[in-house]
Amino acid sequence: MHLAIIMDGNRRWAKRNMLATALGHNNGAKALARITELCPKYGVDVLTVYALSGENLIKRSENEVNDIFRTMIEAARSYKRQLVGENVRVRILGRISKLPIDIQESVAALVESTKNCTKLVLQICLNYGGRSEITQAVQKAIDNGEKEITEEVITRYIDSGPEPDLIIRPGGEFRLSNFLTWQSAYSELYFTDKLWPDFDEEELKKAIEFYNSRQRRFGK
Repeated sequence: MHLAIIMDGNRRWAKRNMLATALGHNNGAKALARITELCPKYGVDVLTVYALSGENLIKRSENEVNDIFRTMIEAARSYKRQLVGENVRVRILGRISKLPIDIQESVAALVESTKNCTKLVLQICLNYGGRSEITQAVQKAIDNGEKEITEEVITRYIDSGPEPDLIIRPGGEFRLSNFLTWQSAYSELYFTDKLWPDFDEEELKKAIEFYNSRQRRFGK
């Protein structure tokens, strides 16, 4: 099963708990570690998470963006051993080359350390946008000499692999926010008011039960 999550609500969680925004992002990273550990128990073999959109870099304050970058670096370093121990392979999606060099080095080290892991693939979207991913896929197809741009061709050049079976959005919003735009055409969607730092096994179980109750028709 391919599960995708829009990790939304870190800032609101911090505000609700009268804490600094940076602590919201820190607890969001802890929630990701928690859910990653639980995924194999619920039959998930690919987990794709929306960690940082291209819009976040433009629309959020410089201080908050720096807080997010610090959280990423700390998480990449502190959870490396845990991910290897849980046999989790990390892939990074998005325009990583546009991020600060220390971010690039931290995530590259994480990817290298986990490259031989086989139990779960964790795909982390950084400086990512679904529309951008589609345009890049089309450009790759053209650069590789494809004579005709078809759905099959675009799918072949999309970076994030198989289409997600289920997309979860915590935080009370009801939109996908430019996440997996091409791949989500037939995904089941699950929305919850629970803010991401509070997302736990009970919430994951509810989402999986919702998915299992659905009769997937794929347009038929």
